[in-house]
Amino acid sequence: MSQIPDWITSEIFENVLRETVANYKEIKSFRVFNALGPGENYVAIALKVEIEVLLDDDTTHTQNYFLKVAHDTELYHTLMYKWNVFNKETEVYRVFIPDFEEMYREAGVDIRFGPKAYVLPVDEEYLLLEDISLIGFKNANRQNCLDMQHCKLALKKLAQWHAASAVRVERQGPYNEIYLKGSINPDGEPLIRSMSTAGIKNVVKVAQNLENKHIYYEKLESLSEEFPEFLLGNVEYPNPNEFNVLNHGDFWCNNIMFQYDDANEIQDVYLVDYQMARYASPGDDLIYFLFTSVQLDIKVACYDELVKYYHDHLIENLKLLKYSKQLPSLAGVHKMIMESKAYGTFAAFNIMPTALADPVDSATLDNLVNDSEHNAKVFQQERVKKHLELVLPWMYYKGFLDYN
Repeated sequence: MSQIPDWITSEIFENVLRETVANYKEIKSFRVFNALGPGENYVAIALKVEIEVLLDDDTTHTQNYFLKVAHDTELYHTLMYKWNVFNKETEVYRVFIPDFEEMYREAGVDIRFGPKAYVLPVDEEYLLLEDISLIGFKNANRQNCLDMQHCKLALKKLAQWHAASAVRVERQGPYNEIYLKGSINPDGEPLIRSMSTAGIKNVVKVAQNLENKHIYYEKLESLSEEFPEFLLGNVEYPNPNEFNVLNHGDFWCNNIMFQYDDANEIQDVYLVDYQMARYASPGDDLIYFLFTSVQLDIKVACYDELVKYYHDHLIENLKLLKYSKQLPSLAGVHKMIMESKAYGTFAAFNIMPTALADPVDSATLDNLVNDSEHNAKVFQQERVKKHLELVLPWMYYKGFLDYN
């Protein structure tokens, strides 16, 4: 069955083409197709739009766009809409990104955070963006995760984003209350219960056969009995007296795009998929990134180095943008990460295995959030087992598995 909605027609792109194509005359051909394979995006349907246009001088030009639309499923319509995913992301692209980029320009620095967004004359949930793959942007391989160079460049851009988002509150006031809720959303409790129960059930099953299980297994098994309550009870809401930022909310390698030149050197980094944006401590993004996106050999071994690298760039950019409150200390950032244990455990048990898994047709939103055969097979992949074998003792020693 096609995932492409009937409302996507060539006619609705006329105004965007006039805006983005010099000397545009008319559309010659129009094609829409899936932009990503199975398992690469769960929250929305990602599409490519390819339009061949005729110009005023009767030559032709091919224009491409990236289009995200809502899933037309019962799960989305009954639960996922409570996440305000399109309202959030539309505002991020149309308001916050331009604001943040302007703040840096005023400070004498040219920084871009993501692709340009365009408006269509439709009353639907969508997001239309420039196709940045045409200027050398692409994802790193999610199964391999990110090496040190990619990690540091991603964290540098995240620090720039966090700094601007904190300064914006000083200049323009608080964010809308929809940004107080992220992926662990109490309004979607049935979905969180289903997803978290399935995740930790599979983690416990895998842990039974890991060599180092004696370290953490008893604690893990105990946590598994109350895992949904653990998550929902440990979501920290922003304390106005502490340092808070607009978290990306789903900061893993598929939502980070790297621009490469002809020599395969990285030129820039963009963040994409801001649908789970949440105003809270930066610990949420940092621990989520560590578990889901960092290569096995540096995930734990270089944890402190990566946190220090992020903190250095956070402070540099807060000073650049003239943040007036007390600057967060390195020790403070470490504390924030530990206080984000809800997002850490959720990332480790539910997002990390999916991020590491091989792409298969059964990698759907419905299978992701339920106790499905697909999920059970994901946890049996050797790549997933190796990451769990590494992080489970680390989580135990750090206190991530402590209920209170």
